[in-house]
Amino acid sequence: MDWLYAILSAAFGLAVGSFLNVVIYRLPVKGKFFEKSRSYCPKCGAELKWYHNIPVFSYVFLRGRCAFCKEKISPRYPLVELLNAGLWVANYFVFGLSWNLLIWDVAVSALVAMAFVDIDTKEILYTFMIVIALCGAASFFVPQEVPVVWWERLLGMAVVSVPMLILALITGGMGGGDVKLYVAIGLLLGWKLTLVSVLIAIVLGGIGAVLLIVLKKAKKGSEMPFGPYIALGVILAGYFGNDLIAWYLSAMGF
Repeated sequence: MDWLYAILSAAFGLAVGSFLNVVIYRLPVKGKFFEKSRSYCPKCGAELKWYHNIPVFSYVFLRGRCAFCKEKISPRYPLVELLNAGLWVANYFVFGLSWNLLIWDVAVSALVAMAFVDIDTKEILYTFMIVIALCGAASFFVPQEVPVVWWERLLGMAVVSVPMLILALITGGMGGGDVKLYVAIGLLLGWKLTLVSVLIAIVLGGIGAVLLIVLKKAKKGSEMPFGPYIALGVILAGYFGNDLIAWYLSAMGF
């Protein structure tokens, strides 16, 4: 039965991933999100048929090209769909068939879209902050194996965002969007897992920055989007954060 639910999670995750591609492409451009009711080729503008929008499979059948103008379709489209589907399956195995599953499905999809928009624009949009904050607020009202402690969530909203704000004001090295995003993340994760998530993000961000510089994809001191690392940190903290905390405390002899 687990695999049936996993397959269903993958199918719905692919469908939502297809929608995320629309969000990633249109949302950053003011007024573009509601420009047309149907998907269209960004090169020639032709409206796509329903069978051109089947997640992943349409890309494969069309051999990565538009059905009308034959221009190449970015491999990002199936990548986003597969990534979202994979995360929805992972959510099922972590949270089981529960209200938390729904909350985390929405949250990880928002994080995926946020990460790709940040890569494109180097901007964290308020839309994603609001969605993540709503997911955090919703967790107060659904059954939990461990009851939600309200003050831990409130502390989570400040434990990273306030130090980051101070650091940003002093050095200017951190975007304001990142600071505000951690307010929403804190409401979702609570203070302990928020700290875990930011540590993961810093480590992965440092590794990513070094790799980009070594591969000459970026220059030292150039602005780099931190959103993808924040998203990965939140997801990993949600999946493994409590285990990491328990391991650390055990290793320290507590």
